[in-house]
Amino acid sequence: MELFATDLERLAFLLEADAALTLDPDTLGSEAAEQSAPEELPPEKRPKYITNYIGSKQKLVDWIWKHTPEGTGTVLDAFSGSAVVAYMYKTKGLQVIANDRLRYCHHAAKAIIENNSVRLSEDEIEALLADNAKAGSFVQDNFKGIFFAKGVHALIDTIRANCDKLSGFKKDIALFGLGKTCMSGKGGFGHFSSSTDYGRRQDTPDEFKDRLRKNLQRINALVFDNDKENKAYRQDINELLPKAKADLAYFDPPYATEFSTTNYERAYHFVEGLMTYWEGLEIKADTKVKYYETDHKTVTKANASEFFQTFLGNAKHIPHWLISYRDHAYPNEQEMKRIIGSFGKQSRMKSKDHHYAITSKHGEASNAKERLFVCAPGAKASAEREEKPAPMAAAANFHTSIPVDIRLGEGERLATEAMDVGSAGDPQFSFVLCRTGTNKNGDHFTAEELSGRHMTAVNKKVDLQHSQEFNDIVGGIVAADYLEDDNGGRVECVGELYVHDTPAARLAYKLMKRGIISQVSMECDYQEGECSICHKRFQNKADYCTHLRKFKGRDFNGQPVFEILHGVTFTGLGLLDRKGADENARILQVASLQSQPDQSQPEGDSTMEDKTKPTDDPAVEAAKKKPAQQEGDPARVSDLEKENRQLKAQVAELQKRVQELEAEQKAAACRSRAKKLLTRLEKQGLSFASEEDREAELKRLAELSDEAFAATEAAYERLPKSAKADKDKEEKPADSDQGGKPAAKASTETPLRSDAGVRPHDVDDRKVSLEDRLRDGFMAAYRNRVGEDSPEHSQINA
Repeated sequence: MELFATDLERLAFLLEADAALTLDPDTLGSEAAEQSAPEELPPEKRPKYITNYIGSKQKLVDWIWKHTPEGTGTVLDAFSGSAVVAYMYKTKGLQVIANDRLRYCHHAAKAIIENNSVRLSEDEIEALLADNAKAGSFVQDNFKGIFFAKGVHALIDTIRANCDKLSGFKKDIALFGLGKTCMSGKGGFGHFSSSTDYGRRQDTPDEFKDRLRKNLQRINALVFDNDKENKAYRQDINELLPKAKADLAYFDPPYATEFSTTNYERAYHFVEGLMTYWEGLEIKADTKVKYYETDHKTVTKANASEFFQTFLGNAKHIPHWLISYRDHAYPNEQEMKRIIGSFGKQSRMKSKDHHYAITSKHGEASNAKERLFVCAPGAKASAEREEKPAPMAAAANFHTSIPVDIRLGEGERLATEAMDVGSAGDPQFSFVLCRTGTNKNGDHFTAEELSGRHMTAVNKKVDLQHSQEFNDIVGGIVAADYLEDDNGGRVECVGELYVHDTPAARLAYKLMKRGIISQVSMECDYQEGECSICHKRFQNKADYCTHLRKFKGRDFNGQPVFEILHGVTFTGLGLLDRKGADENARILQVASLQSQPDQSQPEGDSTMEDKTKPTDDPAVEAAKKKPAQQEGDPARVSDLEKENRQLKAQVAELQKRVQELEAEQKAAACRSRAKKLLTRLEKQGLSFASEEDREAELKRLAELSDEAFAATEAAYERLPKSAKADKDKEEKPADSDQGGKPAAKASTETPLRSDAGVRPHDVDDRKVSLEDRLRDGFMAAYRNRVGEDSPEHSQINA
């Protein structure tokens, strides 16, 4: 099996199957007769079936088997997904019923669960790869330029048409293999919610064919007969459950976590549509990745309890349940116990540490608790916790697989072993990075840009108030997702605070928990900016058109002026205690700090700190505490008051530091513009008696207010050029030796960058009758300062 190069490539592989061994073509029956299928492999040589996809249970199958009730003969896998748990039960000799609403999952279960003996022959595999003049062109017409390299779109159209020449289990194997190859060979992360490949090379047509051929051979090798009549269904879960006859129901339902949800059908719309060649589906042509319309309802925090209540109620006749669930998911543990108990089941909650690699290039991981509710018939509803979950940092809204060490030994059972990827003890928080639309700085983010570039935020720094000091980095961004609602699109992220490494991170964590830090502000670079008025594009701010240079963030002739950003790369996040340019960029949830479980804590109590939702006024929340609690422990009250004073002092110090930095930046900008003005005047012939006079004038100009400087600049521009300057211009015609082209010069401009933190001061540098208003007073003051009869003045007015 080809292992993935990075953890990023492991992320979000939904319904992806692979065989964990290096296959020998000779063992697949390639030397058999031309039309004969490969023979079934003996158990000791049969490949172990693993999967890499969102929420995969492949690392936990042995743990699930351990808690399977004795005497179980028939198992229903109600949300089979990649069918890895169903396949495990099949290898144990149980009768298996697999069900999933997605067509790709259904074909996977038909191919390796219900199918006991049918395989594709070598000739049939080659026939799938052959040319077909009658093939359609749907993929070419609708997905040109995205997901796959040139030439692969037409190849997929051809292979899909060849699949229709097959029937029964052979067609299931072909579609299963084609779907898997599309996901593993498209580049990017294997899902289809973004058209960006993020630098990963995509398969060429020949490589795609070779990958499909190997995948079909591997699926062939997974087919075996366990002497049971297994079934695979594609039904609504609430229609199937009432009539299902099983000793055990295993539920691995869709997750709704604290931070987000995962819409499998939308994330993998291409493969799901390919199963029927988009028959009866309407593609949304205005979307970049060409989603199709679906009425599928995502499980969210709001409807999760109702969803569980309904399907578990339809399964109450099945004696035993195993329910896989994640820590920090909805419904929460107590609500799950209540729902299970309401159907006359007694439950025991089992917990297991589980590593989730979250979009990391360097192997960092986040710990989570994988939970398994073991439910059995009971005389009365009760719930007993056998294993107390340890506190943890809140996991991101991605369920990902991790590096696994796969071993194949003689007589070895289906198993995988997780590598040691370390412990993650840093608290996490979720936040809205930015929304589609225009912020107060006049930067405009399109839905197309955010949906394609949101993952560039991962592995970027989190700092205080956009500080560029290394010591002010307090964390990093570990996950990102693009979501849409009635108000438009947004980028939601998960960040970590390095509280074990820096005092600043610990302070930031406390302030976030108390709601003092509640806003965030993104930092980004971008390749091109586009004016909303004239639609000219610029790669340097020095080349801005008049609209952007003078009116960005304001109106021009009644029309808003903003800069449409293209090629955005998020470079970091600033934590704010006030609203930034994007008022919707805010912290959503702050999770608890992970610590080691307290062995002395009584069974059944939780050591996990309560989640704190930021409030507008922390003092109001503090006032809601019961007075009795404060009066009963004056020492504790005194400690809290002391800590509060210390925090306020630290906040004041930070605010003072920010103000000092802003003042320094402002002074540097004013001095820079003063230098540019003097340089321009000196080119026009203005000179000074000494360097001290020039420095004095530079200092005076730098200290002017924005309005006064604009007036000064306008007045200078109205002064006539000196004869010396005109003479120099005649002696040196511009670019005469370069064919009229401007002379090349080194660029000192910085790349296009947007800092959506504190909005800069508005500068009104429009020309509004300054000569009439300021001529007498200003020019008189200027002549008095530089000297009426000085050589410089005489030269200007010559």
